[in-house]
Amino acid sequence: MARSFGSHYVVTANTTDAGSPVYLRADASWSESLHDAHPIVSEEERDALLAQASAQERKVCDPYAFKVNVEDGKAVATTARERIRSQGPTTPLRRPDATQG
Repeated sequence: MARSFGSHYVVTANTTDAGSPVYLRADASWSESLHDAHPIVSEEERDALLAQASAQERKVCDPYAFKVNVEDGKAVATTARERIRSQGPTTPLRRPDATQG
């Protein structure tokens, strides 16, 4: 597993309906934007918020925390994996019904 460096943590998961990545906000709601995520300083808060996110299994699945840096008050991913997840697919998605017709 790649080592991640950063000053804060962010809790992320995937939505159960579409599978898209979402990030936990300070008010315990979810956002599709990493910049809206609540930067977590302590491991204790991280663990508590992970437990809270795990209890929302009807909305999200497989929550986990990863390290970020905070720049201008916004979370910034420190690994390529999380940058790609936050920005969307690196290849165009093709709809399965696009070839029908």
